[in-house]
Amino acid sequence: MRILVVEDNEDSRVLLESLLEANGYEVESAENGKVALTLATRRPPDLIISDILMPEMDGYVLCRAVKADELLRRIPFIFYTATYTDPADQKLAMDLGASKFIVKPMEIDAFLVEIKTLLENHKTEKLPTPQQPLVGDKDLQSGYAGVLAKKLDQKVRQLEEEKTRLAKSEKKYRRLVEALRDDYFFYTHDTNGVFTYISPSIENVLGYTREKIQVHFTEYFTDSPINDAAVGYTEQCIKGLKLPPYEVEVYHKNGNIHRLEITEEPIFDKQGQVTAVEGIAHDITKRIFAEKQLAKAQESLQQSQKLEAIGTLAGGIAHDFNNILTPIIGYTEISQLSLPESSKGWQNLQEVLNAANQARELIKQILTFSRRNETEKKPVLLQAVVKDTLKLLRASIPSTIEIRDSVDPNCDAISANQTQMHQILMNLCTNAYYAMRDQGGILVISLSEIDITPDNYIANLDLQTGKYLRLEVSDTGTGIEKDNLKRIFEPYFSTKPMDDGTGLGLSVVHGIVTSHGGHITVYSEPGQGSTFHVYLPVIVRHETGDEPMLTEEVPGGTERILLVDDDEKIGFLEKEQLESLGYQVTALTSGVEAVDFFRKAPQDIDIVITDMTMPNITGAELSQELLKIKPDIPIILCTGFSELIDKEKATALGIQEYLMKPVGRKDLARAVRKVLDKKNDS
Repeated sequence: MRILVVEDNEDSRVLLESLLEANGYEVESAENGKVALTLATRRPPDLIISDILMPEMDGYVLCRAVKADELLRRIPFIFYTATYTDPADQKLAMDLGASKFIVKPMEIDAFLVEIKTLLENHKTEKLPTPQQPLVGDKDLQSGYAGVLAKKLDQKVRQLEEEKTRLAKSEKKYRRLVEALRDDYFFYTHDTNGVFTYISPSIENVLGYTREKIQVHFTEYFTDSPINDAAVGYTEQCIKGLKLPPYEVEVYHKNGNIHRLEITEEPIFDKQGQVTAVEGIAHDITKRIFAEKQLAKAQESLQQSQKLEAIGTLAGGIAHDFNNILTPIIGYTEISQLSLPESSKGWQNLQEVLNAANQARELIKQILTFSRRNETEKKPVLLQAVVKDTLKLLRASIPSTIEIRDSVDPNCDAISANQTQMHQILMNLCTNAYYAMRDQGGILVISLSEIDITPDNYIANLDLQTGKYLRLEVSDTGTGIEKDNLKRIFEPYFSTKPMDDGTGLGLSVVHGIVTSHGGHITVYSEPGQGSTFHVYLPVIVRHETGDEPMLTEEVPGGTERILLVDDDEKIGFLEKEQLESLGYQVTALTSGVEAVDFFRKAPQDIDIVITDMTMPNITGAELSQELLKIKPDIPIILCTGFSELIDKEKATALGIQEYLMKPVGRKDLARAVRKVLDKKNDS
């Protein structure tokens, strides 16, 4: 958009030009109405901004001429005046066809909004276009001749008084300074780069007084690479070229680094030689900081979404893999029934069964890490968590890294979220692996119980006295540089390449440990490896007694079972397993069909075993329908993996037993017998 500025006062005209150009407008200017009319006729602008009191042709006459010209009358016209401020002055301006009457001074942002709104309304043809001038020659003369004389007389007196009171340069910069906000300052420097003038607002922006800043413009530059380009821009400006805004980094008086956006233009003498450079500096430090914070938030969101996607994928894989393991384990157990334990065939099948059970345990670990939003804290035996994590580590870490563990099996329980404890261990062990992945080494995990008392208080630990578990994870890897040790728990800090990590791992560990009332320390030397200690407060030992030894005998029965699984192969396998134990089994592959079957003769079914994930109706929904028909019917729910239900939710729905697939013959038999006996005892 091109704007024609009409202003006889050079200072005001320069200020207006700088302001508009800094905001992306193309500007052409004239010192009076006569010159402006010639320029407008030659090349019509998109908007005219005019003062009123000017020599040769004032703003009123210019406006009347523009609105009387067929080519120009549709152009929006703004009066911008500090002299004509009476209501009668405004009425005359609007009668002549003006679009807006603005009294100086107006705040910069508000002034820019008025311009933008006017241009948008003109573009959408919301501005009225006068068909003919509303004021004739006689009306114009009688309307403001007297006022004009009075205003001219006042203006002459004001100019004379101002001339005797202020030098020309002081007048110019005073008006510029009055228009600047706290995050702007105006400056002039000579062709050698030394400041000759800086507005008082420099103190608000950078903390320096004007006297302290009368130096070369690079004096307060940082060593940022963007400043090298800035010097080149200024050199081009000194040569007479007008360049787009650019950025520099400078030191604030308090030592902080500020980012400034610079808009400059050369000043020429009558011979066309550059005598100085004028510029406006805008402090954009807060904006840059906000942009960086937004980028970090977006990166964090993307990482969170990535982790969520990985968790969902892991859950889906686990569900399918468990369904694959179910017939492998089931048919292996059935095959063993027909062979003596001393036979080679039975022993070979036992090896198959052992491998399948190892795969089942591995899937359990994957599911542990795929669960999200589990923040509830319960009594947790950390030694069991360490044991589970070691299984996963040994399956995933290469054999070039030796894993050693020293875990006290008698450690008391802690109040914790078990998934987050897994997360602590995995993050620490993953970092240890990364430090040793090239050369190999030794990963040591130990767990012990310590008692912190006033007599043996460990220095530098932000902990109260009492009993704690001390988890130690150490490695013989590359170690950590001393300067990095202070920052390793900061979010997004990482010494790994961009593709190898996010810098969130240790900050997450620190957050989890702190939320559990604990403390984490690290000791490391370059080339000597690293040792992390995690301290977590224990709770009163939860005495559960020894688990009763399960007899090797597989319990059976003669009760009637309704078995529902949409996977026909798994349903057939479980039917065969249960019938081998003496039960009477009706196997169906549809939950809807199961409801109809059960409704016809609920008294003929003693227990229901159902899969969770099925088409049309889930196992949980099926259970609710069956309980409506027969409230005391025992139900066992089996699932490979589901985000919709867990053991607690199943119990709340009235389901007596919750089994994770793959379910072996012995586990299925014991669960069925347990539920049936419980019903018989009640």
